[in-house]
Amino acid sequence: MTSIGSVTKQIAALEISNNKKPTAAAGSSFRPGHSKQSSQTNVAKLLTKFSAPNAFPNGSKPTQGSSLRHPTTATNATQASSSKASASKTHAQPPMDIGTYDGGLEADDEKRGEKVYGEAAEDLALDSSVSGKNPTREWTLHDFEMGRPLGKGKFGRVYMVRTKSEPKYILALKTLYKSEIVQSKVEKQIRREIEIQQNLRHPNVLRLYGYFHDEKRIFLMLEFAGKGELYKQLSKYGSFSERRSSRYIYQMADALSYLHAKHVIHRDIKPENLLLGINGELKIGDFGWSVHAPGNRRMTLCGTLDYLPPEMVEGKAHNERVDYWALGVLTYEFLVGAPPFEDRSSVNNTYRRIAKVDLRWPEDRELTSEVKDLISRLLQRDPQARIPLADVLRHPWIVRHNRPRESES
Repeated sequence: MTSIGSVTKQIAALEISNNKKPTAAAGSSFRPGHSKQSSQTNVAKLLTKFSAPNAFPNGSKPTQGSSLRHPTTATNATQASSSKASASKTHAQPPMDIGTYDGGLEADDEKRGEKVYGEAAEDLALDSSVSGKNPTREWTLHDFEMGRPLGKGKFGRVYMVRTKSEPKYILALKTLYKSEIVQSKVEKQIRREIEIQQNLRHPNVLRLYGYFHDEKRIFLMLEFAGKGELYKQLSKYGSFSERRSSRYIYQMADALSYLHAKHVIHRDIKPENLLLGINGELKIGDFGWSVHAPGNRRMTLCGTLDYLPPEMVEGKAHNERVDYWALGVLTYEFLVGAPPFEDRSSVNNTYRRIAKVDLRWPEDRELTSEVKDLISRLLQRDPQARIPLADVLRHPWIVRHNRPRESES
C-alpha cells in the first residue's frame, strides 16, 4: 500500500498553479478532554486543519518530475524506457485506502444551508481558478473520490478525498455552508483567512492549495497533516518532554518570524490550532483570527482566554508581540499540561492572573533553569520587553535540542 510519506513527498515537489497537478492533504480537528474558556462567544475554528492540491490543466500529465510547468514527451528510447518502467512500478502499488465515505455531504445538503444572494453571494463566490495571483485549475466536487470523515467544524465537514485524475493525490476537503457563514456575520473573516493562508509558504504553516464553491457551499483544499492534531498528542501524554517541547517551539518561532515578516499576526496560537505532518513536524493550521496588519495596531479582542496577553485582556492596542506572549504560554502548557494562568473556577480570576502576570512554577515537576528563563522572558507584561523571536531561536534551551535549518546556517 502506498505510504502517506511517499504521497507527501510527491506533494511537496509541486507548486500549485494553473498548469500543475493536484497534490495531497489531510488531517483532523477535534479537541477531546478539557475545554478552554473562550474570550469571545463562538470563536469559530473557521479553517480546518488539513490540506490540498492542484492539478494540471486539461488533464495533461508530465512525463517527468522535472517538467511540471512545461510537460514534455520523451524523445529517445532511454527516456521512453525509463518512463515505462516508472509507470509500471507505480501501477504495481495498490492505491492508498482513503476510508469509507459516510454520505455526510448529501445528508447535510438536504437539511442545512440555503442559497445566498446579493452582496453576500458575491463575497462568498470564492474560486482559486480565477484568483488574480497564482490561479489554479478549475475544480468541482466531482473531481474527487470521497473517503472517510476527518472531522466536523462549525460550518461543515472535512473529508479525506482523492483526486480522480492521475496521479490521484490524497488530500483533505473542508466544506463551509455559505448561509451559515452569513448568519454568523463572518463573511469578511472567512475571506481574510483564505486570502492570508493561500499566500503562505513555510514548512511549519499548513498550506492552502485551492478552493472552489457551488450554490450553497465553499470547499477548501488544504495540505495533508499526516499525524493529525497536536492537541490529541498533548491530551494523550499529559505533557511533553523538554526535548520534544523545544523542537516544537523552535518550529513555532521560525514560522511566526515568517508570518510577522509578511505582516501577518496570528493572534490565536494554541495547541488546538496546531497539526503534525507525516514526519512529526509542527504545522500552524488555523488562521481564523489572523490579521494582515502592516504597521497597524489592533484593538479587537479575539483568540482564546488562556493565551491572551495583558494588553488584549485590558482592551489596549496590540501588535505582533501578542504572538510572543502566546509562544510563552504554549511552551509552559507543553511542559506542564495546562496554561500558566488558567483558573477553572473563575474566568475573572484567569483575567486577573494574566493582567498581573501571576506566573507560578509547578511543584510536582522539575523544569530546567533554561526553559524557565525563556518562558519568563516571553511572558513579560510590557510587549516591548518580550524576547524577540530571533533571540528565541538562539536561546540556549532551543539550541540544546535543535539543529539550525540550512537557511539559518
